Amino acid sequence: MKHSEFYDHLDSELDAIISSEVYSSYFIKHKQDEQKKSAAFLIWFLKTYADTGNVEEYITDGHDDFSCDIILDKNDSQRVKSYYIVQSKWNNKKNCDSEFDGKELKSFLSDIQSVLKGRKEKGANERFNEKYDELREHIKNNGRVKIIYLSLKNNCDTSNDNIRSLKEVMSGDIDVEGFDINRLKIDFINREYKKSIPPNPLDNIYDPGLERIEMQVCRDGGNSCVEIKAPFNAYVFIVRPKIIYELVNKYGVSLFDRNVRNPISNSIINDEIKNTIQKNPAYFWYYNNGITGITRRIPKISNEAERFEITGLQIINGAQTAYSIYSAYKECNDEQRAILDEEVKITFRLLKSGGDEFDLKVTKYTNSQNPVNDRDFWSNDPVQQSLQNYFFATSFWYEKREGEFKEVPEHVDKIANFYFGASYWAFCHNGAVDLMNSSFSLRDNDVDLLFVSRIDNQEGLYEKVFNKNVLHREFHASFIMLDQAAQIPFLRGLAATQLRFSNSFHLLSIARVVMEKYLKAKYGPEVQVIPFILKEAGDYKCGTKLDILLKIMVYSFNAFFEEIEEKDEDEQSDYFFTLLSKSLSFEMLIEKLKAKDISIEDIESQDLAKLEAELDEEGDNPNFKGGIVH
Repeated sequence: MKHSEFYDHLDSELDAIISSEVYSSYFIKHKQDEQKKSAAFLIWFLKTYADTGNVEEYITDGHDDFSCDIILDKNDSQRVKSYYIVQSKWNNKKNCDSEFDGKELKSFLSDIQSVLKGRKEKGANERFNEKYDELREHIKNNGRVKIIYLSLKNNCDTSNDNIRSLKEVMSGDIDVEGFDINRLKIDFINREYKKSIPPNPLDNIYDPGLERIEMQVCRDGGNSCVEIKAPFNAYVFIVRPKIIYELVNKYGVSLFDRNVRNPISNSIINDEIKNTIQKNPAYFWYYNNGITGITRRIPKISNEAERFEITGLQIINGAQTAYSIYSAYKECNDEQRAILDEEVKITFRLLKSGGDEFDLKVTKYTNSQNPVNDRDFWSNDPVQQSLQNYFFATSFWYEKREGEFKEVPEHVDKIANFYFGASYWAFCHNGAVDLMNSSFSLRDNDVDLLFVSRIDNQEGLYEKVFNKNVLHREFHASFIMLDQAAQIPFLRGLAATQLRFSNSFHLLSIARVVMEKYLKAKYGPEVQVIPFILKEAGDYKCGTKLDILLKIMVYSFNAFFEEIEEKDEDEQSDYFFTLLSKSLSFEMLIEKLKAKDISIEDIESQDLAKLEAELDEEGDNPNFKGGIVH
């Protein structure tokens, strides 16, 4: 999804706000369309992130606002009050891909520093004056303040020094966040297409990782804790809904950072869990598997203890259960909550952390009763999130866990991250044989080595392929080349699950050698492969045929089979398999191609008309696009 597409969606929401009777009086003073859109942007932000329609109370935009368009006070889940100062910049669609002006940001931060220090004289803006007094009193009481510059452009990094300077001058609990069009777009995708809950910039983020957390054990009827002593301490006990509600209410989605699946806001499973809690509370324990949490420190728990303190908590299994309990409890009044706490019992398994490797395995195995792929256990890796965010700007979205997107826009294809990682490893690192052996491992042992750490298996590829040094554009270009390979008739007829057992990734390794030779002959040594592919591709959509890239793939395909045809007919089948699965044999083919003279004419003379004719004869067979099933 390009910024311009998201801009169109947001613009339609702003139009709806402007035409709404609810806010009609607010727009009377605004005569020009740009003024109305700018005001509507503020209202939209308050409605979406502050969940308030009472905009008049918080919008200070106008003459003498000193760059403070919104001054909002908000209590968090722990009744801690924070003040949020928001400066908003609406802009035309044509500018949505540009960067926020660094000079404007510096000016804004300068104004904000004067406001925080109380150096601004009051003017004619009564709403600002009122909120200004409240803000100053809050700061005198050492209150938390967060400054947000809201923009329909991209963040700029040129003012980082100014941000640091402001925080140093003010000290205290002062934070600054750039909230740009990319962040707004990603939040929209999370809400609309993943049906998940993105972090809210207007919430205090409490990190459960190292906090001291009080747990409460339900002792009704003589319930006791089951203790496991070795190799790591663990307890199994019963808790009431209240403690689950309080945990989710305070920590939000950060409570599930290490879970395979984060909770989703609406689902059939959620509804069923909530229905059981509310209509058959006494049956809940019998119907539900409970929750598993992992903690850094757990004390010895006596048989009489009803409360104890742990250090840090992550819910690694039961995210949907926890969130559904939270939702049901939140909807109840005090009398209804008392009934739930009396009748609903939840099994809680609490394990002491045994280190990252142990914790990851516990997460994996406690989720194994559900269909979870190896790749799902890496879905919270920052590298995976970074790659996904990059591909949100394209027409093929990076799916980092099974079933992550509940739906996608009509013009978007969701593609499993296996195909991005595999195409990158083959095209940029000549790793086709590794990938074939990974596919054999998946078929024979249900282990996908592409998503296995070398710590667990010496043949694991994960850290080699996905690491902090990866370049997004290399994944992008490599995937485009794989999609070009999928246009060749021999591969086009394969179902998605068969594609990884074909020679498709070997063709990518060959194509890299062929392309480097072609570009050097055609344009000289200064032309680089990755930029060339991305320039040729432009706004690429899956299934698009790109003339020169497809010709390179066809040449690579022919070169592969010409190598096989040099063997005696009775040896060809075995040699084909050897090239697919043996590194030494395939490397010899690569070296042979590196030594071969490949001319511009060899590539550009490839007959794509013949290819099109073969495709027409085949009909529209399953291709690489369109929500691949694996």
